[in-house]
Amino acid sequence: MKAITMSAKGQIAIPKEVRDTLNIKEGDQFIIEIAEGGRIILEPAVNIPRSQAWFWAPEVQDKIKEAEKNYKKGKFKRYEDADNLIKDLEKRG
Repeated sequence: MKAITMSAKGQIAIPKEVRDTLNIKEGDQFIIEIAEGGRIILEPAVNIPRSQAWFWAPEVQDKIKEAEKNYKKGKFKRYEDADNLIKDLEKRG
């Protein structure tokens, strides 16, 4: 464990060894969280393009997890070709 010091401007430097290990580069953004016991957690922020943000919505992720469980249990249907798939989807309409 290594001690770091806060500057007069409230800045801290992440030691080079840590930056190299975690591949942290200049300009990277972080989410800061105050945890139990006054601990500070820094987590790299991942920027997601707006056009893809829907995919990460909790309800979409829940459906994906459910589909994965069904797949692992063998609860899925195979189609011989795309035409049969489309016909089946149209029936569900």
